[in-house]
Amino acid sequence: MICDLRLCQSQRGVALAVALMILVGVTVVSLTMLTTSMLELVMAGSEEARTTAFQKAQAGIDAVTADRNNFQVFGNVGHKNCSSGFASKYGGTCNATSVTLPSSYDTAGTEMYVRREAPLEQCPPRGMSTSCESYSVATFSMDSRFDATQTRGGRSELVQGYLVLVPKNQQGG
Repeated sequence: MICDLRLCQSQRGVALAVALMILVGVTVVSLTMLTTSMLELVMAGSEEARTTAFQKAQAGIDAVTADRNNFQVFGNVGHKNCSSGFASKYGGTCNATSVTLPSSYDTAGTEMYVRREAPLEQCPPRGMSTSCESYSVATFSMDSRFDATQTRGGRSELVQGYLVLVPKNQQGG
């Protein structure tokens, strides 16, 4: 290519400057995308930990409801039956520590209690196909807490109600 000597000397280095500007722009965009990807990865890990914690707490409730012996109809309203480590970990008082879980259930990080919520004189709710003359209802609440924050896991607490039908004693002749 033939050019005027003065024109060629004034354009020296312009291509280098333009290439460096483009390179800086591409680098900034790449770093922004990398930072966004890292943040999304952390967010996905947090969501997975939250979901796992919720599922573990729900599994605890399911395990407690599978054993009818966890819902003994004795004691007064407020009677609290806890898993073995609940009181020491969360404080408070437990009237009993006999909540049992199946041996197949992984209890690591899960603590729970069952509390009597209402007197036995209640009638069963409508839709249960029972009568108030034949049955009373014992109302319980279950609290299941899963905490794995020590190992960078999630934490969740679920509370669920539970009704136990109790046949009324036949009195009289």
